Amino acid sequence: MNRLFKFLTIIALLLHNFSCQRNQSISMYQIDPLYKVLKERTYFVDELDTILAARGEVASLQIVVKANEEIIEINAVVKEIKTGEGTTLHAVAEVGWVGYVRVGRSYNPPSRDIIRSASDYFPDPILTDSVFSVEKGEVQPLWISIPIDPSAEPGLYKGTVMITGKTGSGKKEWAKDFYIRIYPVNLGKSPLLVTNWSAHFNTTALSYLNNNEPLELYSDLYWELVEMHAGMMASHRQNVHRIFPVWHTQYSLDEGKYTFDFSRFDKEAELFDRYGVLERIEGGHLAWRSGNWDSPFYVEVPLPDSEESRTLQAGINPLKVENGIRFVKLPIEDPRTQNFLDQFLPALKEHLSEKGWLDRYMQHIADEPTSKNSESYRKISDYVKKHLPDVKILDAVLTSKELAGTIDVWVPVLDVLHRDHQFYLDLQKEGKELWYYTCVMPRGNYANRFIELPLIQTRLLHWINFKYNVIGYLHWGLNYWEKDQLNIDASRDRGRLPAGDNCIIYPGYRKLYTSIRFEAMRDGIDDYQLLKMVEEKDSTKAREFANNLVIDFDQYDNSVTHFRKIRKQILEFLSK
Repeated sequence: MNRLFKFLTIIALLLHNFSCQRNQSISMYQIDPLYKVLKERTYFVDELDTILAARGEVASLQIVVKANEEIIEINAVVKEIKTGEGTTLHAVAEVGWVGYVRVGRSYNPPSRDIIRSASDYFPDPILTDSVFSVEKGEVQPLWISIPIDPSAEPGLYKGTVMITGKTGSGKKEWAKDFYIRIYPVNLGKSPLLVTNWSAHFNTTALSYLNNNEPLELYSDLYWELVEMHAGMMASHRQNVHRIFPVWHTQYSLDEGKYTFDFSRFDKEAELFDRYGVLERIEGGHLAWRSGNWDSPFYVEVPLPDSEESRTLQAGINPLKVENGIRFVKLPIEDPRTQNFLDQFLPALKEHLSEKGWLDRYMQHIADEPTSKNSESYRKISDYVKKHLPDVKILDAVLTSKELAGTIDVWVPVLDVLHRDHQFYLDLQKEGKELWYYTCVMPRGNYANRFIELPLIQTRLLHWINFKYNVIGYLHWGLNYWEKDQLNIDASRDRGRLPAGDNCIIYPGYRKLYTSIRFEAMRDGIDDYQLLKMVEEKDSTKAREFANNLVIDFDQYDNSVTHFRKIRKQILEFLSK
């Protein structure tokens, strides 16, 4: 009888809320933040669900506002969050409206789980400083991020979202309650190594944060905008950062003798270290393709800016010429290449040691070697190893056995890891470190960060890390923006570059916007940590949790309801 009474009470409450919302200027629905709300969606059910979080996590809440009449200057804030006993959750909630980007071309071959939009517009950026207007019948998601302090008291908290706006009859205010349950589970320092590459912090990319106005390299504004990235990366659990020692170093050259000034490299490293984004230092690539995709790798070498150096193939360095030095690409066999490396690498090693960074430093040779240019990669790697025998070589790779013996930290693309899994298991037995990466590939049914994929697959990237004992993750596209990134067609190069692949954050005027994909990625990193905590108590149970969602490298359970059930079980298991 009590169960029937509770059931009928809930039904009555829902009917009452529905009736009230129909008579209001707006209707508000709590929707799981793992759902992408397309603009053409019209039907919603208010999911009166409690948000479950560990201490140290960020609790995410998505509220969909549906306008029953036109509303302008719509704003939202979160009021005090408290338990029934009056304990306040001391958290500064960040509130932003979810923006939409256009995807004009879908990538191929598509995932069977790809999301199709009739309007071609998909939710992604979270705009924390925008005042929105909503037309009658339009839906607009609101995203709320609530950081849970590690010292927060466990328990059930109630908060309220207050929304204000102007209608034809004047200014109005609406309220929506929500609940957070905090478990007595503490996240510490993330054990997963994660890097998202920035666009070398070149002045073109940074100008998009400066109203498209140019800025001077290494100016105060330059460093201010770089620091902004460090804060964004740190808040989303990135703990590895790529810095180019060759590019940032200042050189002088006299009759074959180099001198080196590492102060710019130091400034970037120290800045990111302050934010906790320097668990490892990725030394930027030393070599680049000499021509087409399968062409041999050439080392980038600083030479005097002469007629001869101008006729050589230029590198991709944003500092093409500085202080009479020009960067050019030369084969490893060239005496000028060897002269440079014979001086630069020992000087770099000595400097890293003096700064206390040598044990954190890893060196890239060249990006994504293939079977056809693996021999040139091997030669450069061997040469670097002569001078840096204790520094780990890491690289993203598109091939496996051809590179055996050249790499210490292997970062295969996800489908290569799948295809050659036994090869990588054997490497792990030899003590090699294993990461994986996603980028333009893999496609098909593999998880990735593409805008057209379900958000849960971005989160499950790091469940893949756990299931296959892969301790790091790399992606190339943090901020490789195009001009007016928020308003362009996000599918680039006639669909060759899937939408969202080039960036997972967006530029504003001297500020950065996160995205719902970056939020999901951060939460997936926290899931990895929770799974590692379960593993310490019961490894069989941890595997069982992971296997519930990641069936194989390219097979997943995408049910958000099932995901929430498993995650609740994890939090309850760790609370015992």
